[in-house]
Amino acid sequence: MSVTRKDANQLKKGNYLLVDGAVCRVTSEPQHSKSGKHGHAKMRFDAENIYTGKKSSVTMPAGESVDVPNIEKRTGQVISKSTDSVTVMDSENFTNFEVELPNDEEMKNQLAADQTVEYWIVMDKKVVVKIMS
Repeated sequence: MSVTRKDANQLKKGNYLLVDGAVCRVTSEPQHSKSGKHGHAKMRFDAENIYTGKKSSVTMPAGESVDVPNIEKRTGQVISKSTDSVTVMDSENFTNFEVELPNDEEMKNQLAADQTVEYWIVMDKKVVVKIMS
């Protein structure tokens, strides 16, 4: 598991973090509330799971450390497409592997053989994020 630690008050819109073990992207600017008489400052932001698209609202102490996944971005070529997955060949080491189809319906419909795609390796799982050509 390749993660690093980061303080919650350093998070910004577009950053990635682990929420209940799932990799999520921060989709709103974090809101910072001041501490009360006996409390601690809190951070509140919205996050979206990169695999399922499920959205959630997260509240945590501002000084708390969160796990931030290390994301390896690579390119590959689509070899074939089935009903629930695509076979991709890595552009650097030419290995073939299966990847689940993305949740985005538009991208799912546009994926076809011989296209170049950008995929990410996050927490030992691969996900197609963008069609490049």
